[in-house]
Amino acid sequence: MPFELTFADDNNQFLYYNNAHQDPETMYAKRVPAQVGNRMSTVNGSLLPARMKNVEWVIGTLRNGNQEYVRTIVPGSPAEVINTHNYQAMYYPDGSYAGINEIVFNFKPWLDWYLKETGQHLAGGKINPLMPVHAVDATSGASDAGGSASPTLAAEADAVSRASSH
Repeated sequence: MPFELTFADDNNQFLYYNNAHQDPETMYAKRVPAQVGNRMSTVNGSLLPARMKNVEWVIGTLRNGNQEYVRTIVPGSPAEVINTHNYQAMYYPDGSYAGINEIVFNFKPWLDWYLKETGQHLAGGKINPLMPVHAVDATSGASDAGGSASPTLAAEADAVSRASSH
């Protein structure tokens, strides 16, 4: 499977990852078998405080239902890699929060395939001012936005569906 999958439960316990990579250094979100069963604060314990705040923001945003998912792109990757981290809230049948699924993968091959199949190409453009580009944590994928992006995103969301206006 060309994805790295992880799951943390409603108690913030890191329960699963597909350890298809025997060497964590070949992973986009480095994990090792010994981390399974640990709390997310332990798994991410080596992060700088500012980056840990972003991990906390992602968990809090999903746990509180502010957003259904959070997506990040890790800058600084080689040109052949678009390192994406996608965090999706999971729910029990009764609707209560069950945890977070994280899917990490290189988006570049998918993008290249799509562009080739459709005959389209990417053109230069402007960065969306509502989505500032910041350094991110390559270990967890949580952006180093210092929490500044969350109020902007929340303010732009539809209060009923939580769908963004973009």
